[in-house]
Amino acid sequence: MYPKYQKRNTPAFTAASYFALAAGIFLYCIGVYNADWELNVKGYYLLCMFLIIITCIVTQKVVRDNNEDKELRLDNPKHRMRNTIAFTGMAFAGLVIGFAMFFIGLFNADFDLNVKGYYIAVMLLIAYSSIGVQKVTRDNAEDKEILENLNQSNNSHYNG
Repeated sequence: MYPKYQKRNTPAFTAASYFALAAGIFLYCIGVYNADWELNVKGYYLLCMFLIIITCIVTQKVVRDNNEDKELRLDNPKHRMRNTIAFTGMAFAGLVIGFAMFFIGLFNADFDLNVKGYYIAVMLLIAYSSIGVQKVTRDNAEDKEILENLNQSNNSHYNG
């Protein structure tokens, strides 16, 4: 008998990850839409949101790739790293720049403290959930590939 493979994410966790990201983006966009700001200010805050989402996803991917590559290099010292030091640095720099733009803009904005708190809380939800969505998406794709390979090898053993 072959061991059963345990998927890393339940469907409920996958759905919750996507829901949290969608809810965060929706709440942030509702706040920006309803704000009494000029269009260029609304664009600035939307740009900050998208920059943070993208750089959170890229940074999570880079960190995970680098950790996996370090483990593979223990077995095979000639293993080629998937990310260069420059790309890793750019991922972290983009994340820092995105959050710096957001917090500098928020600090200099003439908002009530509760409004600033709302935007900070929603941005943290968006950042955290975008990392979760990237992790879930990658895990599910790898799990699907592993399960397909296990099914093919099991079928070849039964048919052979």
